[in-house]
Amino acid sequence: MNALNRILTTREPFGPADSESVFEAGLAGVDQLFDRSNLIYAQAISASRPTYIIGRKGAGKTAFLFGSTMSNSVRALRTATVYQWMASVIRRWTEVRGPLFVDQAADIWEAVFEQVALFHVHDTAQENDPVNELQDVWDHLDRTEHTDATKITERFLAELQRRIADRDLIGLNEIIGDVSHGGVTFDQARRAMRVILRKRQQPLVIVMDNLEDLHARLPELRDVLSGMFRCVGRVILGNDAFGVQICLPSELFDQIHEISTAPEKDFRGSYLTIYWTAKELLRLADNRLGLYLRSHHPEEYEGLLKKAAAREEPQLLRAALPPRMISGLGAEEDPLAYLLRHTQLLPRHLIEILNSVFTAPVDGSVPWAVTEEAIRRGTRRAERMVVNGIFAAHQASFPLAREALVRLSDRLGICFAAKDLHRVFNREGIRKATGMEFGEFLPMLFTLGALGVRFDETARYNKAHFQYTFDSNLTTEEDTDFLCFHPLFTRYLHERSLPRLRGKNAKATYPHGCDPADEDYRVSLGYTAMAMRG
Repeated sequence: MNALNRILTTREPFGPADSESVFEAGLAGVDQLFDRSNLIYAQAISASRPTYIIGRKGAGKTAFLFGSTMSNSVRALRTATVYQWMASVIRRWTEVRGPLFVDQAADIWEAVFEQVALFHVHDTAQENDPVNELQDVWDHLDRTEHTDATKITERFLAELQRRIADRDLIGLNEIIGDVSHGGVTFDQARRAMRVILRKRQQPLVIVMDNLEDLHARLPELRDVLSGMFRCVGRVILGNDAFGVQICLPSELFDQIHEISTAPEKDFRGSYLTIYWTAKELLRLADNRLGLYLRSHHPEEYEGLLKKAAAREEPQLLRAALPPRMISGLGAEEDPLAYLLRHTQLLPRHLIEILNSVFTAPVDGSVPWAVTEEAIRRGTRRAERMVVNGIFAAHQASFPLAREALVRLSDRLGICFAAKDLHRVFNREGIRKATGMEFGEFLPMLFTLGALGVRFDETARYNKAHFQYTFDSNLTTEEDTDFLCFHPLFTRYLHERSLPRLRGKNAKATYPHGCDPADEDYRVSLGYTAMAMRG
């Protein structure tokens, strides 16, 4: 529990919003923070492991990638380090020997993955491994300290850079394959490695996380990524010694496909796109609240447990919140509904909001008995941070999104006729300011999750579909549909007009999928393996 105290703190009782910080801490016990009982995790570790884990920023790609590595047969590479070294090697080749073709870059990537496989064999030698082949691997790696897969690849790529400048070496095959240590060449060692791994029961999987700032580095990493994709395509097609698993951001997936020179070859592998349900998010948050209170406030934790047990829904989170609250629009609603509808069904959003709510400096509000005012003030404080994160995630695709969206401020209601958006677009000069046509502007708003399409309404809410719950693009009929701003963007765009909207009894937006009582929309839409099995 002491290790968790360094993660679940009084400043962040639900932990850091990003999983990377948790895993980089390397602390024992952090596995307790992550939910292993959900459908996404089951697919991530299935026998047919997905090659690519796709998800939006904050979807928990890292958690599912590294959470599924609780096995001696999984090796993780530090993505930023390997990308940097690969970029240096490709740049060195170009300077000394001319352009490097995609298939050649893929050869280097394959050698990198094989270095990891050599390290794995060396690190996990077994009694029934073929003796001669195991000796070849040991001899080839004997010069190095075998502590870290990434360090092994760094040393290899550094040596490759030196060999590229050696004019006596002809061609990439010789530069890579003839690297010799302990009297054993790399070609001999990798042949031995394949013999060993093919005989083992548990296959090796090499995993690479997504880069948080990939959107900003995409242009300079084009050659690195195109080579990696080609290599992964090869591994999927004909490699029975090891597999690979890579995280990629869904916000950049269209551009990533464009980087690939032959998508039909490079993206042969299976995909796991991460979609969360409200029920799964609540279970994650409930678990973290329990861990925090049990460690920092044990007496209050016991009291909250009893309070939760007496309820129809025995959740700590619900027991810590008031039974009802008044929203910023003046409507009474369930606090959990209020919190969930301010997310785009992403763990990062909910954790950022809950950290802000449960630490809000409001008199009388404590983590085991949060007040209405703390919920309103904490959510408001977190909204801008979450919205800024959404803009940052889409920066590469929509660099002028913020400028375009701000021009809608206080110009429309929370829910409005679709045709009104086109009029405001023209009146506010958005085309001139951004260079975007309306046919680009509206899809951008759908992609950001700023706008959704209304499909139903109740006395309290306008229910809307948002694109982030679908694997296809939203469309709208301008003459008949109504559009709704997402709750995250309501105060961002209606700060001055909020009192007027409250006076008119404007309805809040209730995004599809954020009701814990609803059926699993992933199953009903056919996005999961469970649906396919059914």
